[in-house]
Order: sequence, then structure tokens, then C-alpha cells
Amino acid sequence: MGLGFSQAVGDLSSHAGAPADLSTVEELQRHFARELHDQVAQPLIGLMLEIRSLRAEAGGDRDISADLTALEESARQVLRQAREMMVDLRERNDLRINLIQVLKNEIPVPPGHDLKLQVSSRWPRRINGWAAYNLLRIAQQAAANGWRHGRAHRIDVILDVDASNQAVVVVLDDGAGIDDSPYGFGMIGMRERAVILGGSFGVQSRESGGTRVEIHVPLDRIR
Repeated sequence: MGLGFSQAVGDLSSHAGAPADLSTVEELQRHFARELHDQVAQPLIGLMLEIRSLRAEAGGDRDISADLTALEESARQVLRQAREMMVDLRERNDLRINLIQVLKNEIPVPPGHDLKLQVSSRWPRRINGWAAYNLLRIAQQAAANGWRHGRAHRIDVILDVDASNQAVVVVLDDGAGIDDSPYGFGMIGMRERAVILGGSFGVQSRESGGTRVEIHVPLDRIR
């Protein structure tokens, strides 16, 4: 992604932790869609044209031609996904998503490991698609960090609404804890996703072992 989106998120997060207004979030969605087009889709099209040119120059070399054909197909698949994401970003707020079901279906669980989902009765049955998309990505990244880096065997995802009417998503793992785990850029991405929802993000090691990732978002931002 180009620097523009990260800079926009950085500007948003600099306002003393204040949540972004809805128009700002929608503008970020449009900006992200434009970034996908300019920084991903257009270069992929150029790459595919270059691959076709190289394949023509390869002439009768079947091995090289086959490799270039496979490479072009891979680029085409990524382009298709980028275009689908651009459409999703423009339409996502119109969707109503059952995040509970999405989390069950979309968080990979390695064999021999456990994923538990705890849902408060106050958690809304359906939330807007933009919020669901970002909360899912945060939960997926936190779980992946737990499995891969923390060597966790169990992960708990908790959905709740606190007394101040904040939607709360907590991801707990029983792994090595954050001090011993190279979370890297996944941490930055999770924080940015929380910020564009107008929320806050925190992560810490648990006294009992493992890591706690916690996101708070105003309830009216996810409905």
C-alpha cells in the first residue's frame, strides 16, 4: 500500500485518542480503495503485460513459457482479489454481518489446537460490514501471532459491551507472551484497524502466561 493510507491513519490517531467521525472513516474507506487501485491493481496490470512480452520473446522454450504463464495466472488472481476488495470497501457499510459466525468460519485453527468464542448477551447480532471486516482481521492476526510466534495451544476470543457502551473484543492466548514473541508489523496493522474504527488497541502479556489483545470501539461505530 502507498504511504498515503498510513499517513491518513497516523493523522487520525494523533487527535488525542479522539474517535474519528463517520465522514472521516468513510473517506478513509474511499482512500484505501483508491490506494488499492493505484498501488496494487495498476502495477499488476503492468506486470502482466510485461510477462506476456517476455513469453513472446521466449519463443519455443516451453519450460520458460510455462513458468511465465503460471506467473501471469498468479498475478491475475491477485488482481481479481484486489478488485473484489475495492468493491467491498465501497459497499461494506451497507452490509450487515454476523461477526460471531464469521469468526467461527474465518479464523484458521491448527490441528490439535483450540479456539473458544465467548459472546456477551449485549453484543449486537449483526454489525456493519466495515467494522466486521476490520475486527475479523484484528482477531485473525492476533490468533495467527498466538499460534505462530507465541506457540499457543488455546485461543479465546471474547465479544462484549462494557458499561460505557464500548464494543470490546479480546483475544487471549496461552503462549509465550508478547515479550518473547516477534509480533512485528502485525501489531501496527491491528492498531491501525482499531484507529480507523474510532477505537483503541492494547496488547500485554498475561500474568498467567500468554498474551492479551484488547480492542475498544464505540458501539455506534459498529452497528
